[in-house]
Amino acid sequence: MNNPEGGTPFNNPEGQRPDPEPSQKQSSVTEQWNTLLQDERVQQARQASKQYYSFFASTLARPYRTMLSVGSAQFQHALITLSLVAVLSSLYFLTWFLKWSITPAIGPGFLKPLLLTVLGLAIAYGAGYAILRLEKVSFDPKLLLARFGTLLIPAVAALLLAIVFLALSLTTFSMYLLFLSYLFIFVALNAAIFQYPIRTSAGPIDTLFTLAIANSITAYIFYKLIASVIAGAIGGFFGGLSPFGF
Repeated sequence: MNNPEGGTPFNNPEGQRPDPEPSQKQSSVTEQWNTLLQDERVQQARQASKQYYSFFASTLARPYRTMLSVGSAQFQHALITLSLVAVLSSLYFLTWFLKWSITPAIGPGFLKPLLLTVLGLAIAYGAGYAILRLEKVSFDPKLLLARFGTLLIPAVAALLLAIVFLALSLTTFSMYLLFLSYLFIFVALNAAIFQYPIRTSAGPIDTLFTLAIANSITAYIFYKLIASVIAGAIGGFFGGLSPFGF
C-alpha cells in the first residue's frame, strides 16, 4: 500500500498486526505444556503410572509370591492389570485384521474382542466371588480382586510379546502366547480361590463341581471370543458382511 504523501510505502496496512515472533509462540506453547504437567490430576496419573510400573516389574518374576503378600490396597493395580489384559487382547486381534487387510477391522477385530474379554474377566472374578460365598468363607472382595489381578501380570507380558511377534510375522508363536495369556486367567482364578480356607462340608455343592462350573463358563466366553473373531475375519476376508452386525 502506497503512502498518500509520497513517502515510503507502508509495510503494514492499517488494521493488521505483525504475527508474533516464533520465539514468542514457542514460549507460549512451552508455558501451556508446563502448566499441563503441573496439573494435580496429571501429577497423580504420573505417580500412579510409576507405582504400577514398579509393581509390574517386581511382580513379573514372582507373581505367586507377590500375591501372597498383597493387600486390599493393591486392588487399583489389579484394575489396571485387568484393563491391560482386555485392551491388549483386543489389540492383538486388531493387529491380526490390519496385517492381512481384513475389513471391517474395528468392529469384529477390536470392539467385540474387547467386550468379550471384559465379560470373561468379570465372569472369572464373579465366579470366584460366588464360590467363596457358597463355601461360606469370610473374605474381602477387594483383596480377592487384588490377588486375582496380581496373578494376571504374566498374562499382560504374554500379550505384549504376542503382539510384537505377530507384527514380526511370527504368527504361530504369537498365537501360542495368546493362548498362554488366557491360560493364566484360569490359573489365577483357581489360585486366588485356594488362598482361602475352603471347607468342603460347608457349602451346598461340592467344591470340585463349583470350580468346574466356574472354569467352564469362563472357558466358554473365551471360546466365543476366538470363534467370533475367526468368523468376522472370514466374513471380511471374502468381502461379505460380518454375521455379528459390524
